[in-house]
Amino acid sequence: MKKLQRGRPTGLPIAGQLRSYDRAWLRSDLIAGVTVAALIVPKNLGYAGIAGIPLQNGLYAAAAGAIVYGIFGSCRQISMGPSSGLAAVAASAVLAAGITKEQDVASFVAGITLASGILFLLLAVLKMGWIAQFLSRAVVTGFLFGAAIDVVIGELPKLTGTEVTGSNPIQELRSWLGTWGEAQQTTVVVGVVSLAVVFGLKAIAPRVPGALVLVVGGLLAVLSQQVGCIC
Repeated sequence: MKKLQRGRPTGLPIAGQLRSYDRAWLRSDLIAGVTVAALIVPKNLGYAGIAGIPLQNGLYAAAAGAIVYGIFGSCRQISMGPSSGLAAVAASAVLAAGITKEQDVASFVAGITLASGILFLLLAVLKMGWIAQFLSRAVVTGFLFGAAIDVVIGELPKLTGTEVTGSNPIQELRSWLGTWGEAQQTTVVVGVVSLAVVFGLKAIAPRVPGALVLVVGGLLAVLSQQVGCIC
């Protein structure tokens, strides 16, 4: 563990970071924090939906991961929190276990998360990180690519407001293609406009965060609607 002062080691990396923190960084850090939070909220709501757990649990997981790692972690640039791959794995575990009730699914996923955390802590204490060297890059890349396809197909029904059936991504895709006639027009318009904003800004103005613009625009639309209802 790094020593901040000779003879006075610290057990928490955050203590050393706070002591050496420059107040000139505060403004930039606040802007970065607000930007990341605006992106994390809708993203983690989607991850919770993929895993089949209550949407608010996605926010809990994001906040818990960021806070705990901020206290005990030593890398200031790492991204910590739920991911699409982990959500897909959790959903697969739920499907294999045959659990259907939302509350039971949430408890099951929480149990998996707790068991995984204990396993990681055990590996850290035993200094067994070297095991990761035996994970083939091709296998990891293939898993991530497959998880991305699974997530994309799982999110397609949300673009049309329809329901699909199937026990695997291929069956779900076929089912989704057969529900085009039942698509909700408003949902489709919102989805197409959202995709156009994200990918359009990436092509026209790469430095503008399209996802952030979309989130802010959505929040403003919701607020204006609420104000209109109150009035």
